[in-house]
Amino acid sequence: MPQALIFPDPDALLRLTLANREARALMIRTTRMAQEASDIHQASDVAAAAMGRLLPACAMLGGLMKEAAGRLSVTVDGNGPGGRMHCGVKDNTFKITVHNPQAVLPLTPDGRQDVGGFVGSAGKLIVVKDFDGGEPYTSVSNLVSGELGEDFASYFTHSEQTPSLVALGCLNEAGTVLSSGGILIQALPGCSEKSLQALEMRIPFFANISREIYDRSLRELAENWFRDLDLEILGEEPLTLRCDCSREKMRRALLALGRAELEKILETGEDTRLTCHFCRTERVFGAGEVAKMLDESEESYDAH
Repeated sequence: MPQALIFPDPDALLRLTLANREARALMIRTTRMAQEASDIHQASDVAAAAMGRLLPACAMLGGLMKEAAGRLSVTVDGNGPGGRMHCGVKDNTFKITVHNPQAVLPLTPDGRQDVGGFVGSAGKLIVVKDFDGGEPYTSVSNLVSGELGEDFASYFTHSEQTPSLVALGCLNEAGTVLSSGGILIQALPGCSEKSLQALEMRIPFFANISREIYDRSLRELAENWFRDLDLEILGEEPLTLRCDCSREKMRRALLALGRAELEKILETGEDTRLTCHFCRTERVFGAGEVAKMLDESEESYDAH
């Protein structure tokens, strides 16, 4: 990737309050994560653009979770050729996968990546919030367009009862992600009509968010867009793409198949190869290791 093309700031989430704390905003840059995800999955340009929109959307959801120990799982299950997309978030660390990352679509008439066509306009947006010591909370909403910005705005409005302005974008071409990110603005309880109108007047600023963040920092954009709206910057947090898979997790997944399946695997006499959907790391389990798993499975069965 030609580094000279990429704005030097790292991926980050910038927290703001606006209009004397009558509204809050999250501004997000995910350029490097989108490029890494594209490289990992050998993605087509339209698949990279879809991931480059889903990553900042998931950063918004993760940034709004109050519990530090929370884990977030987001699935976009549309009827487009890209198939199901899935993103996991914990402690501002992300992993992402797409069922068919090599799917190719022509550009839209205005020259953009056809993310809506890739995702599909019919389907579900599924958000699972999992907190240590509690039951996971699942919320499901219908896709609106598959463009993801409208879909997540609809999710916030209907599933979380919080009217929200969401803009997502990814600027990429020929395997290179030039910018990826987004902005979320939410009016807080008691927000005045005057503040709402002032926020709505700024919507044109975000219409092409990927080009806005291409060569400017999040702080610079915030100060330019909201300087007369009692802007208060609360802090900036780094964002990282890093899978949490391990050999032990894959071993447990094999063991969970049960005795019958392990016996079938062992009968082949061949190595068992498992590949992580998120980071594409392949791990190999030899016949001897599978035989040990079968012994463990039998011991567990006998114990019950």
